[in-house]
Order: sequence, then structure tokens, then C-alpha cells
Amino acid sequence: MRKFICFVLASLLALSFAAAAEAFPTAFVLGVDVSELIAQENSGVTYCDADGNAADALKVLADSGVDHIRLRVWNDPTDGEGHGYGGGNIDAGVAAQLSARAAALGMKTLIDFHYSDFWADPSRQLAPKAWAGMGPDEKAEALYDYTREALGLILDAGGDVDMVQVGNEINYGMAGEDDTDIVARLIAEGCRAVKEVAAGRGIEITTCVHLTDITRYSRIGEVLAALQKAGTACDAVGLSYYPYWHGGLEYLDSAVRSIVADWGKAVFVAETAWPFTLEDGDGAGNVIGTDPGLYPVSPEGQAAALCDVCRTAANAGATGVFYWGGIWTPVGRSARKNKALWAQWGSGWATRYAAAYDPDHVEDADGGCAWDNQAMFDFKGRPLAILDAVKQLSEGTLPEGLAAVTVEADMPEDDAVNYVLNPGFEDGDRSMWVAESGVDDIPFDYQDFVNDAHGGTVAFHYWSKADMDFSIRQTVTGLEPGTYRASAWSQGGDMKDAKLTLFVEADGETYEADFMNTSWADWQNPVLDAIPVTGGELTIGIRIRCAALGWGTLDDFSVTRVE
Repeated sequence: MRKFICFVLASLLALSFAAAAEAFPTAFVLGVDVSELIAQENSGVTYCDADGNAADALKVLADSGVDHIRLRVWNDPTDGEGHGYGGGNIDAGVAAQLSARAAALGMKTLIDFHYSDFWADPSRQLAPKAWAGMGPDEKAEALYDYTREALGLILDAGGDVDMVQVGNEINYGMAGEDDTDIVARLIAEGCRAVKEVAAGRGIEITTCVHLTDITRYSRIGEVLAALQKAGTACDAVGLSYYPYWHGGLEYLDSAVRSIVADWGKAVFVAETAWPFTLEDGDGAGNVIGTDPGLYPVSPEGQAAALCDVCRTAANAGATGVFYWGGIWTPVGRSARKNKALWAQWGSGWATRYAAAYDPDHVEDADGGCAWDNQAMFDFKGRPLAILDAVKQLSEGTLPEGLAAVTVEADMPEDDAVNYVLNPGFEDGDRSMWVAESGVDDIPFDYQDFVNDAHGGTVAFHYWSKADMDFSIRQTVTGLEPGTYRASAWSQGGDMKDAKLTLFVEADGETYEADFMNTSWADWQNPVLDAIPVTGGELTIGIRIRCAALGWGTLDDFSVTRVE
């Protein structure tokens, strides 16, 4: 018999937040990204206080000890005819309103300039429409001017801005540029603009660069070296850390300590989150739709995750943590009824009007919120246990009894054995895998990118400008006669005219299970059960046929004996 590790909440039902607690630094920033709030309110979303009474979500956060809000800012998130792109439709004017509201409640603001008209992240860094065709020199000047103007507008409205991100997750580019030296120059101009605005008003504003992929520290070092070479007056580094994408807390600890030691920068967690349920609140699907492990998917598990992130970050020397999507609750339970609100107010992640600007990621449809199961309020707008944890953190204590602990349990040996060799492609020797394409272009590669991997950092990645028809397979040998179970993990999107099939060939028979990718990080787990094997081997694989621009990754294939 072997042992396996499962994660549970230590005596959770028996322990309350009043359990033994350790000291926590009161100067630690506790922030929440509330970028979608006005779009949510315009869509009829309501929030409640701890007593169940209707309340301003910002006041509920402030009363819970949140001292900062974070606001992404897009240059022009409209199609030119007044139709918003979605995701809150948040430009400098909307940010000014929210920042002023927060200031009236005693909260400061972190402004997150994307320097794009829509989402900017490692997979896309599109230049604003107004900057189309600009070279690096002209774009640097435009970025400087825009930063001064937008920041001034927010401050004039009464916002209390003390931190500004110059770019969002800029590891691989920003504002349509992917040359690291050019990006560094753009960031230098943004930081210069922020410092000049602050000096002119006699205030202090921390300039920040926002990075992700903390398991690739070498790339973080390359970006920071380029910034240093460009003479960038950047004060701090913000990191994205999502436990289900970026690995265990040891990666966060290492990244924070390394940046402080190697570059002398202040560090904070710019984004983190954890699901409190796997239920879909608005009929639009969820980014995290399957149990990620690590912590329970529950309100208490969500609180535990945030406490562990705060503890780890603080112990490593970070200055604060911002929770992402904290108020992004459903506008309603019916996707059919929600579509008009998503389109009108931009309370979903994208509207059809964004497709002209970002056709590679947005289809001609109105998308809802895929984050509602990770908000700090439930589907009815009621505050969750995570806000009780924030309150205690703000008061200088970190609740114990919430952190995930490991528990050993017995499991039959056969159930624990995966007979697939190199099942997650982590080993550089992948000769046991055979990948074949039915078209001339080869649309796949082995990608080392933790955000797109189910386990580890490597996954089988595919994307093509042309239609795709390919398969990947492995023949597993040395199997004893018996009954076996086969499975794999898959995520991706833009699947048009598509057919995805997990298949197994054994003893002259073929077994198939069709499945479909839905969206990024919504991992599908096709399974084939009860496969009889008498000849000592089977072949497991996945076939994918889809129209051009479909994309995704495959990972963690498994063949186990069930009897």
C-alpha cells in the first residue's frame, strides 16, 4: 500500500477565526481590485453588509479592513460609436469616479495602466487604437503624455493615488511592442510622467512594474535588467500569484526574496485569488471550473488561501497583497437574461464590440463573468468568510486553523500507478510520444509555460493560422491483463468546427470519448473507463480537428489499472 497526499482544512468546522492567531504587520497593504464595480452597479447588481442589508461594496470592503483599491485603466475601451468593450469599460474617467469614492471612505488607490484599449496580459499586449502605426519614439511620447493626462484626471476628481503600475503583466511586451529594450524605454517614460505629476502636486506616488510567471525567474531578471539599463525610476515590483497557476507558496517566497535581494525593489502581490465554489453563477462558465487541489473549494478554503499568501508574502519581505476580481459577482443567474446587460454596461468580460479590436481573443458574442466563483461576495452579494479574515489581518492578527495541512491516507498500490511515460511532458526526452499532423504545417510544440500547464510547467501546446488535424499518442507496454482507466487534461478556446477526442486502442478495439475546450484554464478531463487489456499494451492519445486559430494545451495523460 502507498500513501498519497490530499489537502484538507485542519479541523475547520471546529475552529473559528477566534482561534489562536499569530501577529501580522499592520502596515501591510490589503487591497482589492474593483475595476468592474460601476458596470456591475449599472447592471443592477447589489451588495450586502455582514447583517444582510444592502450596502455600497466599497464601504463593505473598507469596513473589513481593505485599505487600497486597484483599478485597471484602458485608454479607450469603446468602438468609437459609444459601444463598450466590456470588462467594466474602465477608462480614466471611470477610474476617477471609483478612486474618489474610495478616497471618501479612507482608501487609497493603485492605478494599473494597461496601455491598451482592452485586456493586456502575457498572451496579448495590443497598442491603443490611437497609437496605431507609431514607431517607438512617437509611442514613448504618446505614453508619457497619456500617463500625465490620465493620472491628473484621477487626482483632480479626488482620488487618493499612492501607487501606479506602468503596464500590466509585461514579461513579454507592452503597448504592441515585444522588444524588451523598447518596452523598458516605454516604462521609463511612464515612470517619469508619474513622478513629475506627483512632484507637481507635492505628493508621493510609488511607481510599479507588474510581472508574472514567477516560476521563470530568469525572465523576470531580464526585464528588470532592461529597466535598469533604461534608467527607469521604478520603485516597486508587483507580482501575479495564483496558487492554481503559479505553483506552491515556495515559488512566491523565492520570487519575493530574490527580487528584494537582487534588485533592491519593494515587492507586493498585485493579483491573487481562490474559488469559494465550483458553481457557475451567471451561465457563462468559470475560468476555474474544476477543483485545483491545494485548498478546499469553499468560503473557508478561500480565506485560508488568502491568509497563506499574505503570511508568505509578508515573511518574505513583501509590502502588501491585492485580491483580484473581489466584487465581480453575477449580474443574474440566467445567461440569456444577462446578455443584454453585459452588452449594455460591459459587466461581462467582453462584448461583441471588442472583436474588431482583439479578434484573436474575442468572438462576435457577449461574454459574461468567468470569475464570479472567486469573488469576495457570494452570488447574492453577501460578504464571504474571506472578508472576516481580511479584517483580522488589518487588525494585526493572522488567524490560525485556516491553513491547508497534509493528511496521509492509504490508497491501493494499483490505483496510484500511472503507466504512461513522461505523462506531463516535463522530461526533455519525449521520444515515447508520437505527434502527427494531417496538414502540412505543424501546429504544435512542447511549451514550458506554467499558466498553460495542468501540472508542472510544460504542456503540449497547439495553435495555427490554418485549419488543424493532428494527434498525439503513446503506446504503453508491459501491462498485466486487467481492466484499465485512461484520462487526460485539456484546456483552450476558439474551437470552431471542432472535434476533440480522447482515444485508446487495445486488443484490436478502439475506445473514444469526445470532449470540448471552453476557455482558458477551464480544464476538461475526458475519461475512458473499463478498458479490457489482455495483450500487454494499449495506445492512448488525443485527436484534434478544428478550424484555424483554435488553441489549447494537453497535459497529464494517465493510464491506471482498476482491476
